[in-house]
Amino acid sequence: MEIFTVLFFGDVVGKPGRIALQKILPDVRNEFNADLVIANVENLAHGFGITPETIQELRDAGVDLFTSGNHIWDNEKGNQLLAQQPEDIIRPVNCHAALPGRGWLKTEVRGVPVLLINLLGEVFMEEDATSPFNAFDELFKQHGDGAITLVDFHAEATGEKRALGWYADGRASLIVGTHTHVQTADEEILPNGTGYISDLGICGATRSSLGMDKNLVVQKVAKHVELNLEPPKQPEGVMLNGIAVRIDCATRRCESVVRIDRRTSLNYTDSR
Repeated sequence: MEIFTVLFFGDVVGKPGRIALQKILPDVRNEFNADLVIANVENLAHGFGITPETIQELRDAGVDLFTSGNHIWDNEKGNQLLAQQPEDIIRPVNCHAALPGRGWLKTEVRGVPVLLINLLGEVFMEEDATSPFNAFDELFKQHGDGAITLVDFHAEATGEKRALGWYADGRASLIVGTHTHVQTADEEILPNGTGYISDLGICGATRSSLGMDKNLVVQKVAKHVELNLEPPKQPEGVMLNGIAVRIDCATRRCESVVRIDRRTSLNYTDSR
């Protein structure tokens, strides 16, 4: 049985998240002998969108492909990059077609065809989105034959994520949830062979609120102070959340799902 191993990491939030990948990913990639590394980057550039420079940092750190979500369009540099339709970055496919970027990609890794799809939830989300279920059906019908199919479902509601898991079980090789920045403990292999987790979690500062400076969040949420949130400037440590998944190349069924939660402390110079 030939096995294909994927590492998939949750939302990378600002500089602390980039540091987490730079410091921790090389050892994790070697530990699992990963064929492919994917990360969600909608919060990559100081918490809001992407830039060419921050994407390159993660390429250099060993990330191969990038998914995203509703914040991917939060800065102009990121929009300009998405408009060029780089081969390794995707945005939710079921958002308005006029928005820059593409919503899926198909590639070959080690001779194995891989289809990567990015979907946005409809429940409790501010962005206008068409049905993620219909979008999955259409893309899988057109491009999924013979491919290891990986789905990043960027959604707020756990119930909606679970529903897509059951809906696509046996077709998708893996469905991961992103967006809520809190890693869930429900990783499993569904009855027809689809690997699943409701949320991968976060790559970012440990003592934070979803990757943002906890003191700023308390002022905004508890005291209703109008301010802009940002990642902590001097985080005490960073964490890397995600999963390692082993997939049978012949059947495209998931064979194992291992949750990853790695943490490391920082010194002052790390967080510049």
